[in-house]
Order: sequence, then C-alpha cells, then structure tokens
Amino acid sequence: MEDAGNQVIIDTDILVDVLRGLEKPVTFIAELERKGLTLSTTVINAFELYYGACKSTKKLQNLTATRKLLEQTVILNMTHKSAEKAGEIHAELEAKGQPIGIRDVMIGAIALIKGYPLITRNTHLQKIEGLNLITAP
Repeated sequence: MEDAGNQVIIDTDILVDVLRGLEKPVTFIAELERKGLTLSTTVINAFELYYGACKSTKKLQNLTATRKLLEQTVILNMTHKSAEKAGEIHAELEAKGQPIGIRDVMIGAIALIKGYPLITRNTHLQKIEGLNLITAP
C-alpha cells in the first residue's frame, strides 16, 4: 500500500453530479480542493463517464464536459497488484453470496492498493473489507 498523503479518489456517482452542476457535490469537491487534496479517479471511473456521455442524447456536449473534468483530475490506472486484489475481492464476495459489480470491485481494489480514500455514495462498496470510504453529500 502506498502512502495516502493528500489524495482522494472520486467515484463515478459524485463525478456525474459534478458534471450536472449539482450544488452540494460541486461545493464538496471545491472544499476538498481548498484543503489541498489531490483529486483523482480511476481509469474505470473514466470509462463509466465516457460510456454515459456516449449513450446520452447530448453526446458531444457531454463528451466535451467529461474531457474537461478528467483533464483536471489525476487518473489512476489498474496495475498488476490492483488486478490481483480485485480478483481476490471478487472471489471472496461471491463466496459469501454478496457479489457487487466487477467495475466497483476494480475501483475498490485500486483504492485499497493506493491507500487512498474513496468518495462515493454507493453503500454496497462497504462490503469491501478495509476500504476507506467517505460518504459525499
């Protein structure tokens, strides 16, 4: 695990709300920046944002907004270590009869390996043992 330092990972649900201009998430993210935290997300979250933009009725507008947002955000990649961790988590949750979506497992694994908190409102991520979750407004 790396030193968490001042970096956080922002999950897709929060980024979508920021793209929509919703006041509480926008204010929350601005406050994190004022505190000097480095805002990051994962390549999986970036995929989810681009996927949503591509299937929307305002594709070009949403792609432009997504690109602009992601250009200002550190994008964390999947590594061999995070892939292995994701496989372990997914197998454990399935064995317990508590599976969650594979993309969420990968996002959680990246956060665990990096040692960064994950900002989300997705409560099912609590099933990932040891994951530091911050609930956003």
